[in-house]
Amino acid sequence: MYLQRGAITLIAAVMALMLCAQGRQAGNDSGLTALSAGQSGSIVVQVSGDVAHPGIYRVDGKKMTIDAIIMAVPLCAVLLVPSDDLLSMPIQTGKVIHLVCKTRENRGLVSVSSMKASQLLTLGLPLDLTTMSQADFELLPGIGPALAYRIVEFRQKNGDSLMFDDLLQVDGIGEKKLKQLYPYFNHSISK
Repeated sequence: MYLQRGAITLIAAVMALMLCAQGRQAGNDSGLTALSAGQSGSIVVQVSGDVAHPGIYRVDGKKMTIDAIIMAVPLCAVLLVPSDDLLSMPIQTGKVIHLVCKTRENRGLVSVSSMKASQLLTLGLPLDLTTMSQADFELLPGIGPALAYRIVEFRQKNGDSLMFDDLLQVDGIGEKKLKQLYPYFNHSISK
């Protein structure tokens, strides 16, 4: 009896391992998958508004805004024309593409904004030093309210632009803290 249970348990464990190792079979890519396995040269965007499948999408880096909207299936009755400047704009990681279908004019209006810092952190996407608020900086490890205030103040005094290496000029940030912050930004540390 115990031998039979042990054999059944062993067979079940081997089958589970085989299924896990085999993984999901490759099939047709519908293009509607969000954040599948990492792909080089891909961009991560959020599509929202009047679309059938709002969400986060990983898109080929050579695509335009209209391509991301088409992946999310627009609900507008008329076709979106890619000649519109905003629709033919190259996609950038960390952007939110929002579609609104206006019924009176029977056309789609598109706006593009940036994802919130908390969302970028959750998705593991790089942050932008030039757009972060004091509260955004406080989300980072080792940065409290006082240091976040000094970073924003330093950026404002320097024309609202800030390179990653410039953080060394902020009182309270040294080489050690700069290296700690490195993974959160898409900038290199100068030597």
